[in-house]
Amino acid sequence: MKTRPAVIVSRDAANRSVERNGRGVVTVVPLTSNTAQVLSFQVLVPAEESGLGRDSKAQVEQLRAVAFQRVGGRIGQLPPALMKQIDRALAEHLAI
Repeated sequence: MKTRPAVIVSRDAANRSVERNGRGVVTVVPLTSNTAQVLSFQVLVPAEESGLGRDSKAQVEQLRAVAFQRVGGRIGQLPPALMKQIDRALAEHLAI
């Protein structure tokens, strides 16, 4: 299975609990460097705002829960404005 960057979107309190226990799942939105087309429920993630080596897009439609053991180290952090865009895209995609 390919390792790829992702944005953790589950609640901070839940993430802390999973990290403290060393097991459980976190909810993530995977990223891809294929930015040729960015749909309304996807979010462009510029490299200079993310810490990644290249521009990416958040594939909100591929929201998934992954085991904590599969989560690697932090490679960047998104600014609050970009996280709000992902939140809005999640709400649109999930119709909530």
